[in-house]
Amino acid sequence: MRRLLVVMVSLVVSAMSLHTNADERHDRRRHDEQRIFKLFDAQGRLVGRVASYGGYDGVFLTINGALVFAQITRLNNGASEYDSAKFQWLTYGPFNYSTTDCSGSPLITPGSGPRPSIAMRTGADVTLLIAGDTDSSPARIVAVFDGKQCTPPPYIGHMPPSTDPVAAFTAETSYPLTAHYPEPLTISY
Repeated sequence: MRRLLVVMVSLVVSAMSLHTNADERHDRRRHDEQRIFKLFDAQGRLVGRVASYGGYDGVFLTINGALVFAQITRLNNGASEYDSAKFQWLTYGPFNYSTTDCSGSPLITPGSGPRPSIAMRTGADVTLLIAGDTDSSPARIVAVFDGKQCTPPPYIGHMPPSTDPVAAFTAETSYPLTAHYPEPLTISY
């Protein structure tokens, strides 16, 4: 009888301890969720949770069923002046093309997100070019567009540009990032 009583008391105490630990974990998780950094656009609308991908900060967005990663960087106020609290969409350049006149889609690298994409800035407008649901294909870089002119790939030191094909995608769709999420962007809890 004593053994049964001791076993019953032990089970009740263990169950209470497990319940207390579960409550503490739930409270901690709820508190941690409130402390997650979020990205907001210029109008104060939530864009998404700030995340990292490939060493860059940004947000994951679902666009037409495709999961893409849109990168952000500090807002550039001038030649070498950056804002400490405001951000903008990160765009790259120069852009590589497989056509000599830089027509069509720039080449999109495979490591640019779950669905490969590339952001292009034209003035204040940023457009995200998104690869289709296809395999990459080999492409030769025959021209580079720096935002002003289309030229052959530059020499690096005394080395001529490589003529070897690279794995690349072309854009299937585009998404106007700044039309949906205008800059400047801010990060907050």
